[in-house]
Amino acid sequence: MSRILIATSPEKGHLNPMVGVVQWLRRMGHTVGWLCLPEPSPQLEQLGVEVLHLPHAAAPAAPIETGGEALARLVRDEVALGRWIRGLLIDAAPAQIAPVREVVRRFKPDVMALDGMQYAAVLAAHLEQVPWAGVSSALTLLEPEIDLALLRNVRALAADRDALFASHGFPARFRTCECLSPRLNTLFATETFVGPEARIPPATYLVGPSLPPEARGDEVDFPWERLGTRPVVYVSFGSQISWQPDLFRLIAEATAPLGVTLVLSAGELAENTDFLRSLPGEVVAVPYAPQRQLLPRVSAFVTHGGANSVMEALTEGVPLLLLPICNDQPVQAHFLTKAGAGLALDPRTLTVEDCRAALTRLLEPGTPLRAKVAEISASYRARDGAKECAERIAGLAP
Repeated sequence: MSRILIATSPEKGHLNPMVGVVQWLRRMGHTVGWLCLPEPSPQLEQLGVEVLHLPHAAAPAAPIETGGEALARLVRDEVALGRWIRGLLIDAAPAQIAPVREVVRRFKPDVMALDGMQYAAVLAAHLEQVPWAGVSSALTLLEPEIDLALLRNVRALAADRDALFASHGFPARFRTCECLSPRLNTLFATETFVGPEARIPPATYLVGPSLPPEARGDEVDFPWERLGTRPVVYVSFGSQISWQPDLFRLIAEATAPLGVTLVLSAGELAENTDFLRSLPGEVVAVPYAPQRQLLPRVSAFVTHGGANSVMEALTEGVPLLLLPICNDQPVQAHFLTKAGAGLALDPRTLTVEDCRAALTRLLEPGTPLRAKVAEISASYRARDGAKECAERIAGLAP
């Protein structure tokens, strides 16, 4: 059996898609070490992996926001967001390369499986001559030809990124933010969703959805008794930019006359009693929802369009209204609307009336949209992307 080193960021959107892959690798008998950059997530302790730590690393040049109100405001400013992306991708990498190489030497992996945005880990794999796979948590590897702020920000840092990789003798190729592995890259989707004309890079495979075969390690309690018998509209803007009071209020006003229960995964706003009292209708607000367990009860899902949320909803056959705010979210919106499996609206210009009309359409039974969601769901349920990804990663071992 092989020794396999995983490297991701600790954010749930990047960590959670890898959990099922790691669980399958361990079921196959492989030894797995997991390195989160810059520091581990407590969630890893629940997964039975060897949690790896950087032995030393220089502090970032400036603090990097990772959540809360500050990040939710920052991502709406394209210039500020560009600086944030540069800080994560470029500025942090040089000081991390030597510590990551030390982790690699100590763990002695036969193969590495990496988030392609973790440039220090990619360069460490290259310098230590360890074969590596890129495991993408979003659909940006497909880089559709759409107007995308993320692409503008990435183009602004491309010269510095190329210089970083060239200085270590690596003629890297990229799609949007991610470095492509010359051996293996995986995407958690199916052709039924992205379409046959999707721009799939070389050595890249659509493997289906990544769903964990065991507990994911971030399950939380939920007031199930409050759901009642009404249809459920679920709203989540992910774990990093969940501070969205204006959008939550607008959606509550839109759903109040629809006879539904509104579930908000609202982060710190779930503890703000004044805010919650201001919302009309039947509202259940929690800091963090057990999304995979909740989705079978959900009739429509309103979300920013994070790849993990879109993947989980489509697997469960839940129609989506996407309100993309930043980064890769418009890419998921592009493929969703192109497939005819959901709706997307601009959150900056969203009105109560437009939101209500979109949700009324999603809740209507027997529509072509619902039929398309069911078709994509069937294609997702026919694949075990976590298992297939694990098998392909293990196949890289010498």
